[in-house]
Amino acid sequence: MSDPATPPRSLAEALRARDDASLAVLLRSRPDLITPVPTDLTQLATRAGTRASVVRALERLDRCALQTAEALAVAADPATYDELLALMAGDEGDPAVVAALPHALGTLREQALVWGADDRLRLVRTARELLAPSPQHPSPTGLGPTVQEASAGMSPGRIQEIVTTAGLPSTHDAVSAVSSLSALFGDRRRMTALLADAPEESREVLSRLVWGPPYGQVTADPAPRLRWLLDRGLLLPTAPGTVVLPREVALHLRAGRAHRTTEPLPPPVEAAATHRPQVVDSTAAGQAYTALTTVEELLKDWHEGGPAVLRAGGLSVRDLKRTAVALDVSEPLAAFWVELAYTAGLLASDGEADERYAATPAYDEWLEQPVAQRWAVLAQAWLTATRTAGVVGGRDAKDRTLSALGPGLDRSAAPEVRHRVLTLLAGLPEGTSPSAESVLARLRWERPLRGPQREDDLRGRLARWTLSEAELLGVTGRGALSAHGRALLGAPQPEPAADAGEQPAGPGDKLPVHH
Repeated sequence: MSDPATPPRSLAEALRARDDASLAVLLRSRPDLITPVPTDLTQLATRAGTRASVVRALERLDRCALQTAEALAVAADPATYDELLALMAGDEGDPAVVAALPHALGTLREQALVWGADDRLRLVRTARELLAPSPQHPSPTGLGPTVQEASAGMSPGRIQEIVTTAGLPSTHDAVSAVSSLSALFGDRRRMTALLADAPEESREVLSRLVWGPPYGQVTADPAPRLRWLLDRGLLLPTAPGTVVLPREVALHLRAGRAHRTTEPLPPPVEAAATHRPQVVDSTAAGQAYTALTTVEELLKDWHEGGPAVLRAGGLSVRDLKRTAVALDVSEPLAAFWVELAYTAGLLASDGEADERYAATPAYDEWLEQPVAQRWAVLAQAWLTATRTAGVVGGRDAKDRTLSALGPGLDRSAAPEVRHRVLTLLAGLPEGTSPSAESVLARLRWERPLRGPQREDDLRGRLARWTLSEAELLGVTGRGALSAHGRALLGAPQPEPAADAGEQPAGPGDKLPVHH
């Protein structure tokens, strides 16, 4: 193990300084690092810095941890904790950010995305490359390059002209001139004085670029408002006809903040309505019985041989319509019940030459089980299934229609999203149904890189399907998590009220769940 008094010089050295418990946490949070098992910590560090692994790790970060990584990507390398805090909390020092930053930074360290002590924080190189600004890949912060980066191709004479016009003494070389200009732009007092003399039209140009994108277009003969900014280096040319707002200038105009809106705390899941727990459980139990009846009705109809299996697999559009009519439900709902029976092992292809769908032997065993156990089979199958009925009717990557019981319906994120949505419901007061939008907002905060900025917001759609399917199954009642829904999830049961008892629920008693 490395000497703890000696600062690590690499991620590998930082990993060698970890104890077994810390390494175990890393491997649990980034399971791809142990497939295959690395031979030593040097190989583990190399693997932890690969692009594919870093992308996966970034996608698992919550909004606050991700914003912390984004801030480090535009900070000096290495950065101090105080420099990072200034980028996250701004000049005013947002107290919520001050309180949340240690945990966010701890998460990045835990996952080996950041290493080094508080006076030498380093974001792993691959993460910096992914998150740092470039003309081809703008930073999520909206910041542009530094003065040093933006002026790299400028002539020494032009740099000296800018330094002089900005009110700085000329220097002997371009390197010191750039350093002098950077120091000016990073000095709040001197920058305030410089911008106080700027024409109003010039300040308007800066205000349009300050939150990004930081690039703008200019002609060969710039207007006076642009010329004033170009002459002082407040805009720097990056290519013919293109200028950029240097990072230091933008940070001054932003009062030091890397992000327009920093989100240190998860948005709360808001209540849409509150019901008596007995009403929730009664409603949910009624839905549970309806679910059992629907699946039984479907499988009785298909018991001796149901619709034919398509050559490519799955159910034809015509047969799905017939099933929907037989069950007296819409086609999307028919697809849900068919997929649920299939996932629960109650329905499959009969394997004959003329392949047809039929009930399985497990269906006969299922019919003999107690009501609660039959419901538990369906609910557990739904909760853990990767097959996703909601995508039925959509198109696959080859523009083929996705059919019920067919290939292409698996979505690996589905079990995680279902479990997380139900866990959020379990955290609400008993009998409380959530606002769907607040649930989606919470999920977006927890996994922002898998959110709506992607072309296909799958997690959002999975969450909406979870809320509606949970109600269909009786996991929830009137949108609130039921007692048997809590048992399914393994969530703590609320203390029973003094007069609580088994309440009648439609065709039978309240549905318990047996494990």
